[in-house]
Amino acid sequence: MSKELILKLKPYLSEKIWGWEKWVLSCHEDGKCTIQEGIYEGQELSELLGCGNDFPILNKIIKAEDKLSVQVHPDDDYARRVENANGKTECWYILEAKEGATLVSGIKKGLNKEKLREIIKEDKLEDYLERINIKRGDFIYIPAGTVHAIEAGVKLIEVQQNSNITYRLHDWGRGREVHIEKSLDVIDYEGKNSGGKIDKFDKLETPYFKVEKIIVHSNYVDKVNESFHSYIVISGEGVIKANNVEIKLKEEETIYISKGVKYILEGNMELIKSSV
Repeated sequence: MSKELILKLKPYLSEKIWGWEKWVLSCHEDGKCTIQEGIYEGQELSELLGCGNDFPILNKIIKAEDKLSVQVHPDDDYARRVENANGKTECWYILEAKEGATLVSGIKKGLNKEKLREIIKEDKLEDYLERINIKRGDFIYIPAGTVHAIEAGVKLIEVQQNSNITYRLHDWGRGREVHIEKSLDVIDYEGKNSGGKIDKFDKLETPYFKVEKIIVHSNYVDKVNESFHSYIVISGEGVIKANNVEIKLKEEETIYISKGVKYILEGNMELIKSSV
């Protein structure tokens, strides 16, 4: 669509056994967000953009009241060959973390497919997971192939490739399906993809998306030279102004802005900006 758009989005809510996910920027067939207000209120973003599953990213807010499965995502080559889907590289910005909270990010060094298969058969995987301590404001990069798990007492923003392919290695005895052989196929055993916590995060550029933390003290002016910009409000409140439209923003709300739009953010806010 060539029309210049500035849209507040209504998320798709997905209830889980461990908590919930809000798909706050999504054109994926498994959970599409809609327009929250204005002349396009109630329309699916994918319909308005005419993009279907071709939209490049999928953004979520995830609340983990219990721990998620230990899982891994394939890269594009494997996912397209085996699943007819995109791979899944993602990243997390921590909104809330209980005292002493941790995340799983990676496995112990020195493992390969055969060693890990034996460890899983012996039900000892938990002893070989790498955990990192987290707090509000931390940022973690999870490239495809990284074994990971969000643990209990954490809320975060996730920016990821537009994919819903997840392979479970371990589910803490909950009895859901696991995908051991596919997981073993796609794990980055050597850590060559360099996932993990990014200290003093302000910007991340991957082959699939860009993520940036924006702090607005009075105003912030920008123009969409990429295909789009999207913002999720971390904290504070304010407004966005463009094309004679003014939209109020508060914590955890999401905005989509199309190519060519020059806009102003006003107020006192911290936001996560994503683009491609």
